[in-house]
Amino acid sequence: MATLDHVALAVSDPARSLSFYRDTLGVEGQVSEEPYGFVIHTPTGVAFTLFGGQAPAPVGDFHVGVSLPDGGAVHAARRRFASTGLVEREWEEEPGRVSVKVLDPDGYLVEVFWDAETETPPSTG
Repeated sequence: MATLDHVALAVSDPARSLSFYRDTLGVEGQVSEEPYGFVIHTPTGVAFTLFGGQAPAPVGDFHVGVSLPDGGAVHAARRRFASTGLVEREWEEEPGRVSVKVLDPDGYLVEVFWDAETETPPSTG
């Protein structure tokens, strides 16, 4: 079985992008600084790398997804994004799914969402 273990984005300013993903979006994980940029080692085991370079233009439908625990958290994130001047590209709300898409500093589309179908049930142990 193959598993997805890392995603790497070329970004013009790795420190700025790290701040965006950590502080603005709330991506959690241990951060390691590397000669080429930063790696966020997420609690789910994905290494999210932000390395110095140039983002491809345009990126089309490619996007990064950040899940939140419930629809209310997505609504709160949307309000927070608006208050910081982030440009909203798309909003979707339907039963069992809430999603907002914004652009990161390099123009990558980022979807912040909650989806009941992919929700992880709470641990009972």
